Amino acid sequence: MFTRRKILGAGALGAATFALPRMAFAAEKADVVIIGAGLSGLHSAELLRDLGMRVLILEASDRVGGRVQTVQTVDGPIDVGASQIGRSYARVLDACQRYGLKLVSEDRDLLSFGGHIKDTWIDPKTWESNPLNRTVGDERKINPILMGQAVTAKFNPLKEVDDWLDPRFSGYDISLRELMKRNGYSEAAIELAAFSAPGIGIDETSMLRMWQEETRGGVDRRTGQSPVQHARDHPFGEANDHNMIDGLASTNNIVGGCQQLPLAMASKLGDAIRLGRKVARIEMTDSGATVTCADGSAVSARFVISAVPFSVLRRVEIVAGRDNPLQRQAISAMPYANTARMYLTAEKPFWKEDGLPPSFSTDGPIGMFWAIDNHTGEGRHRAMVVMVGLVAQAIAKMEHAEAEAFIQNEIVRLRPAAKGLLRLATYKDWMRDPNQLGCGFSLAPGQVNGFARTMTDPWQVMHFAGEHTRRLDFGMESAMESGERVAVEIGARA
Repeated sequence: MFTRRKILGAGALGAATFALPRMAFAAEKADVVIIGAGLSGLHSAELLRDLGMRVLILEASDRVGGRVQTVQTVDGPIDVGASQIGRSYARVLDACQRYGLKLVSEDRDLLSFGGHIKDTWIDPKTWESNPLNRTVGDERKINPILMGQAVTAKFNPLKEVDDWLDPRFSGYDISLRELMKRNGYSEAAIELAAFSAPGIGIDETSMLRMWQEETRGGVDRRTGQSPVQHARDHPFGEANDHNMIDGLASTNNIVGGCQQLPLAMASKLGDAIRLGRKVARIEMTDSGATVTCADGSAVSARFVISAVPFSVLRRVEIVAGRDNPLQRQAISAMPYANTARMYLTAEKPFWKEDGLPPSFSTDGPIGMFWAIDNHTGEGRHRAMVVMVGLVAQAIAKMEHAEAEAFIQNEIVRLRPAAKGLLRLATYKDWMRDPNQLGCGFSLAPGQVNGFARTMTDPWQVMHFAGEHTRRLDFGMESAMESGERVAVEIGARA
């Protein structure tokens, strides 16, 4: 891993003399112009500024942080985007320490899970003998809401976090459905996996992309591992290990909300950040670029860093002196997953009245309902409706007010005891955020072989950062990883 010491050791970067493309009418000039003020853009700006470069950041929205967003509610701050900091998040932990941000063990332990399949409540513990279970052989023992994860984990051949990019594994650039067919799974098992598949869906995501996430997650689970082991009983992994090791739980949050980190980074960068600057055009040669915003303002620079998702970049006109067909394909074709979440307060534990599991996963249109342990068992509980994959893609077609009403009505349809007891705190649908257009990158079957191995390579003077350019890490750490990488790339070229 590159450290700040190693980067600074490369030497100060002097002012370069460079030729600008035809549209050099910019009101401002910089050594590097960065598109996007998320963690990756802010971190690359920090490092490049430390090397003596003049950096400007253009951000389309009115805030910094990208997919790190904290919403202030009557129940306190709620992180509606990236929030979890693991023990192995070296760059994020270093930044929190530098900015004096306090970490706290994540308080989001979920109450027990059940399943609602084919409009019927099922108990995962008795699923093997349930008449609805049409799977065969050993498949019958698999928790139906974990079928997709169970198959994914069973056949994961990757040992190292970068193995997903190794051509040795190119034959696995296939869908989960294809993997299951190759290994003789029944159609009933495939049907169950379809509503619990990691990624966008059973047909829409490459196994290599799924395994990258799982393999990197294993690093976090092993880092500072405590003797206490937690069994997986829901589609989003293990419960948090609250045992403090070197002052950290297995999953941590920032006090006051995780947006405190990008806000601190932005404060240091000061007037280098331009909010409300939506980029419309990038024109570049081998020696410089001009970035023009929708408001007509422009910046000329020696280098450009695109630190926005490809879902956003594909809406920007790119005029290049030398075309790059594979990079254009990556920008235009990479699919983006969505996550939509409704954050609720249950005024009392209605699951005690209906006798059903507090939390549940369903094959219906709202995905998962998470009841969060308040550690007393009585009174108010926090809750979330979590929609991912194809469920989240579908809900994104609704306007917020329509979606909020639909979700609450569906909960009450499934759980009449919840009527009148759910209070909305906030709702976030990342696909409907015009400056994000999704919650995280994906790769369709065939796309790892098609372009994923080269899509982080610079295109003339444009470099690519953001969690979608991850190589080794995931989550907030992957954004910081990519910001570090592009700073090193530009430092080597300047």
